[in-house]
Amino acid sequence: MLGLANSLSGSQYVEGVWTPCDMSSLTVWLKVNNKIRSDQEGSDPFGSQDHRTSLSTMEDADKIHQWNSHACATVNATQATQSKKPVWETDAADVGGLYFSGSKVMELSEDVVLNEDTDFTIAIRFRAVDLVSASYNKAFMGSATSEFIRINDETTFRMKINGTTRDFALASGKMESDEYYTLLIVRSDGSTGNLNMFIRGNESLDGTATGTQIGSELQDTGEITINGIGGPSETTGQAKSFIKDLLIWDETAASSADRKLIFDYIEGQE
Repeated sequence: MLGLANSLSGSQYVEGVWTPCDMSSLTVWLKVNNKIRSDQEGSDPFGSQDHRTSLSTMEDADKIHQWNSHACATVNATQATQSKKPVWETDAADVGGLYFSGSKVMELSEDVVLNEDTDFTIAIRFRAVDLVSASYNKAFMGSATSEFIRINDETTFRMKINGTTRDFALASGKMESDEYYTLLIVRSDGSTGNLNMFIRGNESLDGTATGTQIGSELQDTGEITINGIGGPSETTGQAKSFIKDLLIWDETAASSADRKLIFDYIEGQE
């Protein structure tokens, strides 16, 4: 089917070959196993190297200093401080993603400012480690303790926008520490600021093709800035998680049809 379009979100695609660039305003696309570079091996904090996914030279525990955005997106992720670099894993289930071990953060090459009264869509594929901990409370991304997106525990996600807390809890089921999930966060309707979260998993929480809704729709029109992944800052709240994909569409709210395309694309990469 050629030229099938979605006027609400601005996406245009040819069936079977859709990519995230077909949905407008893609700002960040950190893609699994793509444009990742290591300048230090894990066992030698003083050594230097140039390992790259493009050259298939990555090795277990390589420290990652660069994850460049893919295709039409422009914002990269970098880390120059040895102790803050996430690492590469060669375990079959985790290869291609980065491990943020609880004290690791990558900085975006420019702030992603999701403006007040503006739509957006965020997609992240992750596996949270030690998820059952009652004090997990670790952020995937953000810019401060008052602006972040995090997992509270195996059933709850939290967004904090300009200091205001917005919690989204699963009505049933829970996430497992040994599974990857794709999370979509969508804000729509401009100045109404309708916030929704949707999730799909490999074995549990697979729900429908367009994702299982997490909690109820909430309203928040506030601005949120994202300038780091793996945590809201280098000093607190860092995630203990594997991240395989991160995409941010600024000014575009994914429709139900778009959500299916995003989920299918991300999960179909491996």
